[in-house]
Amino acid sequence: MNKKGALSILQILILIIGIFSISYIIGSETKIISAVTSAEMEKAGWILDKGLWTKEGAESIPDSEIGKIIFKGKGGSSGASSAGVATPSVANIPTSHDSYAGRLIEKIFPGSTAGAGTKIYDPATGKLIGTSQGLGYSAAGIVQAAYHAVLVYGIVALVGGFLGLESNIVSAASTAAAWGVFVGKSALSILGPGGYLGGAQGLITGLGATGIGLAVAVVVYVMVYSNVKIKIITFTCDTWDSETGGKNCEKCNKQGDLPCSEYQCRSLGQSCELLNPGTNDEKCIWVNPQDVKHPIITPNSDVLPSGYKYTPDNAISPPDRGVKIINGNSNENCVKPFEEFTFGITLDEPAKCKIDYLRKNSFEDMEFYFGGNSLLKYNHTQRMNLPGIDNLAEENITLKNGGQFELYTRCQDSNGNSNTANFVFKFCVEEGPDTTPPLIVTTSLLNGMPIGYDETSIDLEVYVNEPADCKWSHLDTSYDKMENEMSCSSSITEMNAQSLYTCSTTLTGLKNNFENEFYFRCKDQPMKTSDRNVNSESYKFTLIGTQPLVIDEVEPNNETIKDSTDAVQVTLKAKTSAGYKEGESSCFYGDGEESNYVMFYETHSHYHSQDLWLGAGEYNYFIKCIDLGGNSDIEEINFVVESDNEAPLVVRAYNDEPYLKLITNEEAECVYDVVDCSYLFEDGTSITSSDGFDHFTDWNTKTNLYIKCKDKYGNSPQPQNICSIEVRAF
Repeated sequence: MNKKGALSILQILILIIGIFSISYIIGSETKIISAVTSAEMEKAGWILDKGLWTKEGAESIPDSEIGKIIFKGKGGSSGASSAGVATPSVANIPTSHDSYAGRLIEKIFPGSTAGAGTKIYDPATGKLIGTSQGLGYSAAGIVQAAYHAVLVYGIVALVGGFLGLESNIVSAASTAAAWGVFVGKSALSILGPGGYLGGAQGLITGLGATGIGLAVAVVVYVMVYSNVKIKIITFTCDTWDSETGGKNCEKCNKQGDLPCSEYQCRSLGQSCELLNPGTNDEKCIWVNPQDVKHPIITPNSDVLPSGYKYTPDNAISPPDRGVKIINGNSNENCVKPFEEFTFGITLDEPAKCKIDYLRKNSFEDMEFYFGGNSLLKYNHTQRMNLPGIDNLAEENITLKNGGQFELYTRCQDSNGNSNTANFVFKFCVEEGPDTTPPLIVTTSLLNGMPIGYDETSIDLEVYVNEPADCKWSHLDTSYDKMENEMSCSSSITEMNAQSLYTCSTTLTGLKNNFENEFYFRCKDQPMKTSDRNVNSESYKFTLIGTQPLVIDEVEPNNETIKDSTDAVQVTLKAKTSAGYKEGESSCFYGDGEESNYVMFYETHSHYHSQDLWLGAGEYNYFIKCIDLGGNSDIEEINFVVESDNEAPLVVRAYNDEPYLKLITNEEAECVYDVVDCSYLFEDGTSITSSDGFDHFTDWNTKTNLYIKCKDKYGNSPQPQNICSIEVRAF
């Protein structure tokens, strides 16, 4: 069944459901009531005498009450809602009056609507047992209408899904049916006197509510369905481009105290350029804003394959111009099927270019970027790999021009100037049978790459220049003898973005510390059963088995690193071995969270280092190293950082025959002068030290010694005219 047929069935279904639902309301809740006549009164034992209806054992009823008096009752509960339709509420009925308590009124006198004030009598006794409180709108009726609307919505949605209709059709139909039922039932609740009408009046009101419901359903369907629009969006992941021109370049220079960076400037427009970079006078300007000339396109012969050339094409109608691509390796001068070839263009200014199979009105309308990217360049190169005419015919695809191709090219510079005319490349693809075997161009994993330790199997994709059936084996044998078949693209329409066809498999039998060799062969034209071309030589593929990677050394670990600055330089180091290429790997540091690791600045070898500048405190890091095969190892390090910006103290000075001995509180170098403390440390006389803590000089009782000490972090007494200690022997 096609979609139009399914849609028609669904529209009919909506009408049927609407009619059924609202008719159900009328049939179950709007009673078609027969009037009580005088004959029926008499039949019930009543006698009209002088304007009074009398009965033995009963009170008299005035004749004037005819048309107002409820004669008979039976049914469901009085004063309640039945299926969402308001019913008369009978006032003051004694709970002991079992024959009437909780019963619905089913028959009334002709002309009566059982409105407010209608008197209700017991037909057996003639006693007045209550009056009707009136009819009209019922909140319970609306709630019931909503309940049925939701139910109908679900039914239509279920049926539409079963029929396989589009979601917008099902949604519109479900919504329309639900609104039709809701409005129809609500209208009945409002128009009908409690759901109890006499004779033709009840029928007319019920049909009116049904008509309203159906009308609303049709209107809602048209509105909802007409508001649903289907738009197909094709997404291509291209290089991001800033807008053409440079009208926004100056915005980069108006950031207050913030400088304009090269990145910011370029992002504001393709013709924006940062002048005087690295100086205090950096400015972002619009380069050549008066440029109104489009790029000039010239064919680039340097990128043509060997044996190919361009020839002028005088048959192209001006203002278009172009060339023919001639394959000198072919008798027909045509490109061979599934043979990759390249051609290109050179421009007189950097520009981005597009190419299309169809002649379009403007650069923006063209679909494909020349060379697959939107970069502004002088040279652009296009690669192509086309099926033959016979291959297309096998899949019932016919070329309009019999293998003759025309590709239209336009370019646009950074100021938005583009060619109004096309540069056209023409070439042909050889006719005749395909006589060349498939070519394995590349693989998803690099040939000769390492694999992880204990990895016994791995998924692989092989990319072939044409649809083919491929196999692999651990031995270099013929195609027919290869044991393992691959899952391959069989249609020429299944090419990837590189115009190649994919074959997938899982390689098994991998060994550690071993060069695992595999051999692939393919047979082309999978749609055919005979005259197929097969590889006579195998494509050899190797994976290198490895051993576990080991981190041999890490530092600092369980150490204290001190310096005189607030931010202390700490160098993380690691040494690796084993794994792939005896430990050649990349190392990372982090806090243990997988997403927080940062690569070492110096790595990709056996030795790895990273400088950090850290404040005083205790630190914990994880060092993780990974080789090319995926082998990894991890080590945890802990160290303490201290910031020392205090000059050393001389904590003791005394006679240690025959020397004056000084002791410092930390490892230091000390010097002295005999004049005062104003000398430079470099100009002082050095004091001998045995270990950096104990310092010795001559015991001289004739002069004062003005001593300064400096630690290994460069801390010394400050300002310059301050000493660590002033001493004199006696």
